[in-house]
Amino acid sequence: MLKLNLGCGFHTPSGWLNVDYAIGAWLAKTPGFSTINKKFKFINFNWSNDIFLCDLTKKLPWDDDSVDIIYSSHSLEHLSKIEGRYLLRECHRLLKTNGIIRIVVPDLKVIINRYTEGKIAADEVLDQLYVSYNSPTDRVLKRIIAPFIQFPHKCMYDTPTLLRIMSEIGFEVISKQAFESEIKDVEVIEQSERTAESIIVEGKKISAYVCKQANFVPLDSLATET
Repeated sequence: MLKLNLGCGFHTPSGWLNVDYAIGAWLAKTPGFSTINKKFKFINFNWSNDIFLCDLTKKLPWDDDSVDIIYSSHSLEHLSKIEGRYLLRECHRLLKTNGIIRIVVPDLKVIINRYTEGKIAADEVLDQLYVSYNSPTDRVLKRIIAPFIQFPHKCMYDTPTLLRIMSEIGFEVISKQAFESEIKDVEVIEQSERTAESIIVEGKKISAYVCKQANFVPLDSLATET
């Protein structure tokens, strides 16, 4: 069984193919870097050298209908609107019929509600959205290297929007709660702190016939989306 953990970060559970493209994942595979870093402590470094390096904005290197499960937590929001839809279409291509996809992203509605309820000021909204490379507390050096180590949010979602997008791509989807899943080992892959104030959408790739009968938007019609 092939199970992909896309945008895994530091979380690399066994039984999953853990995929990322961050500079930390690259450095972990650089001969001698971990040893040198442990001695001189250049940066805090928790990346595993077992991560499969893959750019999620490009065509994914697996065959059509070859993957059983795809999990992605707090990664989709780091891609632009177009990149995010491209990745979801790639996930649809890879999954076997009835294969499961589970996406976890921050809930935009939570942040907007904080603002409208007066819990955060207007000048704090962008900080809450994490759309900048920099934080007000960053020191000078971190501000300089931020574009290389920080990955701001490029697109935000609420539950109806993510359900609609994934449905249009051809998934049969439903909103879920933390650890509520058809993935048998979801407790291994899901982290409770990453589900707080987040949207969780889980779905299946349905057959082309069922997709047509349900009047889902064909993938070919989405390929030219701009």
